[in-house]
Amino acid sequence: MFCFQDFLGGAKKVLHILMVDEEPDILEIAEIFLKKYGEYDIDRAYSAKEGLYKLQEGGYDAIVSDYEMPEMDGLTFLGEVRRLNPLIPFIIFSGKGREEVVGEAFRRGADGFVQKGKDPRSQFAELNHQIVIASERSRAENELKMKEYAIESSFNGVFMMDSDLRLFYVNKAAIDFYGYKSKDEMLNKRISAYFDMENFAEMNRNACTHLFEKGWFLGEVKGRKKDSSLFDIQLSAISVKNEITSDVYYFGSFIDITDKKITERVLVEFISEAAKRLKEPVGYISSGLHEAVGLIEKEGSSEKLKLMLSVQMKTAEQVLENLNDLNRVIAGGIDSLPEEYKEYLIR
Repeated sequence: MFCFQDFLGGAKKVLHILMVDEEPDILEIAEIFLKKYGEYDIDRAYSAKEGLYKLQEGGYDAIVSDYEMPEMDGLTFLGEVRRLNPLIPFIIFSGKGREEVVGEAFRRGADGFVQKGKDPRSQFAELNHQIVIASERSRAENELKMKEYAIESSFNGVFMMDSDLRLFYVNKAAIDFYGYKSKDEMLNKRISAYFDMENFAEMNRNACTHLFEKGWFLGEVKGRKKDSSLFDIQLSAISVKNEITSDVYYFGSFIDITDKKITERVLVEFISEAAKRLKEPVGYISSGLHEAVGLIEKEGSSEKLKLMLSVQMKTAEQVLENLNDLNRVIAGGIDSLPEEYKEYLIR
């Protein structure tokens, strides 16, 4: 079992920040103080227009902007930023701390507001705190969206269940495999609704038991589609614990191996039939050679002929052995063969 938070993990990184302010001294002081609190790579812009240009040129973890700037104020700048990048954290760092300014900033999508003019150490500590919180939240949200997209677009069927084994997530592939048209048709039902619990109850029950006791399962089960038809599934599943709430969930991935199983059965039957057809003629060659050598030894003949016949006999025996090896390798051993073909296995 592993921690649910591992899905959102990530190494601590240097924060790439764009700071926008018309006063160079403010930017200089801000960079000095911020680098005392954390790992920062700071780009400077001295106007909102320059900030927009830089935003389009490089990727940033967050933007820190003054409110009062020539040509374009901080709120207008925020609106333009949101048009270009709706998700990047944006923090107003301004001497204007009026309630209406702060309220309007948040209404337009600001992630934070820090007022200038306080003790430098405390105000930059607060700015650092807001940058870190906003950028980490944004990074986690972006990573989660990327992982959700990867799971949703996977060719494997993917599902998640709660501790009662009720589905609360399925991806598109899972819906398609089972023949449903929407997620709503599958969600909030117990996983047993999607297994054949009548004809293959023991197989599927063992899978659930192993998952409960060991925290994982890897193997084959029988699935039941919406139209009640059955199909073979290669399933891998693990238990996932949320360390905050201690809730346990189950995450699974599967593929439809029905065609693969059919192909394997056809291949086994083909090899078995081939062995059946070859056993008799090759065995006949071997016995005939044995008889010929016996006659020669009894009635006499040249040593050269006896040698040639002996070589042929050994060759035929080797063919028999090779066919036997081929049978075992492809069929996966005697136990993999259908019962009606075992008698024909060359031994």
